[in-house]
Amino acid sequence: MEMRIREKWDLLSEQTGALAILAVIFLLGGAAGCLFASLSGEAGAQELSSYLAGYLALAGEEGLPRSLWPVLWGQLKFSLAAIVLGLTGLGVVGLPVLFGVRGFFLAFPSACFVRVFGVRGFFPSFLLFALPALLWVPGLFLMGTPGFLSAQRQLRRSLGEGRGEFPLNGSYWSRAGLCLGLSLAAGLLEYWVVPVLLRAAAQVVL
Repeated sequence: MEMRIREKWDLLSEQTGALAILAVIFLLGGAAGCLFASLSGEAGAQELSSYLAGYLALAGEEGLPRSLWPVLWGQLKFSLAAIVLGLTGLGVVGLPVLFGVRGFFLAFPSACFVRVFGVRGFFPSFLLFALPALLWVPGLFLMGTPGFLSAQRQLRRSLGEGRGEFPLNGSYWSRAGLCLGLSLAAGLLEYWVVPVLLRAAAQVVL
């Protein structure tokens, strides 16, 4: 009984550590995105302002031409990458990189909108990026935490330091399915709901 309790506490400690590592890297990626958005020169800022103003004008008047599959794939590819990386030792490096990239590309365009439009830029940036993120971020962390631990076991196994446990079990694939489901929902939200709300936001910002 005592051994089982110790094993559960060890597992909880490992999961907490993995979650903390991925969360810090995700936030660092976001901070890098904000910093990068603020560093462009005057010419770059003017080009960015013209581009975003034209983007919002198009969204507010005619709507943006979009196809369903590219939008869905834009969300699903990151979840699929997290699932695959969790099955190999490469995930020890690959998953932190993936989380850093996701954090960067969540924060960078949002910071660009705020830099160009000031406080008003929060409206389109929230609709375009933060609203879908309410779905895909939990899914990514839900998959990334066990995936990172699994990748560590696979790496130790490949180095001959232990047999490891191959993660082909019900818990892993249940998390994978939920992660994909949340990413799919984020893509559908981005395709059907965001353009409608963005048209209204464009009238406020421009």
